[in-house]
Amino acid sequence: MLQKLWYDQPVRTQLIVVVAAINLFAALLAGVVAILNTRTATKAEMESSLEVAERFVDVTLRDLSRQGKLDDLDEELPPLLRHLRHVRIMFLSDSGQLAIISPKGATAGVKGSHAPGWFVSLVHPEIAQRKVRLLPDGSHPVIILGEPSDEISEAWQDFLSLALIWGAINAIVLVVLYIVLGRVLNPLASLSRGMHQLEGGEYWARLPSAKVKEVAVITDRFNMLASALDVARKENESLYQQLINVQEAERREIANELHDEAGACLFGIAANASSIQTTAGQLDGERATRISSRAGEILSIAERLKVMNRALLKKLRPGPLGQVKLADLIVELTAGLQSQHPDTQIHTAVGSVAKSYGESVDLAIYRCVQEAITNAIRHGHAGNIDVDLDQVQLANGAGDYEAVRLTIADDGKGMEPDKAKGFGLTTMTERVRSVGGTCVIEGVPSKGTTVRVEIPIKQKKNESTAPVRARESVRELS
Repeated sequence: MLQKLWYDQPVRTQLIVVVAAINLFAALLAGVVAILNTRTATKAEMESSLEVAERFVDVTLRDLSRQGKLDDLDEELPPLLRHLRHVRIMFLSDSGQLAIISPKGATAGVKGSHAPGWFVSLVHPEIAQRKVRLLPDGSHPVIILGEPSDEISEAWQDFLSLALIWGAINAIVLVVLYIVLGRVLNPLASLSRGMHQLEGGEYWARLPSAKVKEVAVITDRFNMLASALDVARKENESLYQQLINVQEAERREIANELHDEAGACLFGIAANASSIQTTAGQLDGERATRISSRAGEILSIAERLKVMNRALLKKLRPGPLGQVKLADLIVELTAGLQSQHPDTQIHTAVGSVAKSYGESVDLAIYRCVQEAITNAIRHGHAGNIDVDLDQVQLANGAGDYEAVRLTIADDGKGMEPDKAKGFGLTTMTERVRSVGGTCVIEGVPSKGTTVRVEIPIKQKKNESTAPVRARESVRELS
């Protein structure tokens, strides 16, 4: 979980976190070293202060002894010893009470320190002390203890100042690093956007040259790759266009052959069979009946061949493009597919579309409907298919424009996201691109497939653009 969360973050965030973690580790290490040094320094300071205090107390007691003031130590010692630092001097009186001589009014421990408890517990050394120093007669013992509170307070102030300075500098470094990394990594973000454009088929995408040497090499290679893909794309478009033209030429030739040759032959067969049946009807006898029956069977077969021939002609080549309304062609096509597949309900809605948008556009729309419905039935096993054709007003950076929009949605098995398109869908997409349009195929497993086609309208003076409105829902035909 943490690994996934880490790798989901941008590179800049990862670098900032790594640098901050290194700085924090360095700060913790420096803090440990500082605490150890402070503890050692405090202990050394205590030892030195005890040594000085011991000598000073010894000299003071000798002076007071020569002056005969040993009985007044409670009054004589405090003024003389009040300047000693980092030590606590206590005096045991004749009554057995322990009185603090220096510093006056202090209490045990290090409560005078302004440092927090955790810092005191880390740097506080063991309380050093000097053994009770007795007077020559063995009375009036004087006890000297180390007092590190002042030293700890000074160490805490230094530690706090350094921590604040480190925090401020580290924050400034991280902010500057964030800005610098943003500028350094910005070409990588541009590269990511460029790769996304290439994935979407925008092979004209180019990246500005980066100032960083290593990144500049990557951007230059990207631009070279995009140029190569753009050239390859144009070559593929040309090849697809030639392929489509060859397909349409072959279909046109086959349709002409079926119409001119096969149609004429079927007409001749039907005419001769009808003549034989008429002649046989004028004769008597069993043989005449058998001849008439055989002629009727020939007529029936010829009629079936005529129906098949007309269906093939419509499949190979729709009605006279530009002469028949586009709406009528689409409605007739979906009705024919509905009659061939009665288990699938095809609902067709044709909005305000022109009579014709030119042979290439009309044929592209016709083939898209034909291919999409065929795929939905054959491969998607769809139960319902919705076909929607309309002329819409769209807008882009160049301004408003009109386009023909075709949407074909089904409730079949859908398409796997990573599954490659078949030849039919690829040809359909390239056919739409060849007329300047876009074709998007969205498939969701078990939820169906949606094909969206948009073709900008290119007006021509000799083309009819009067909108023809036709709406028809094709139900199950028996």
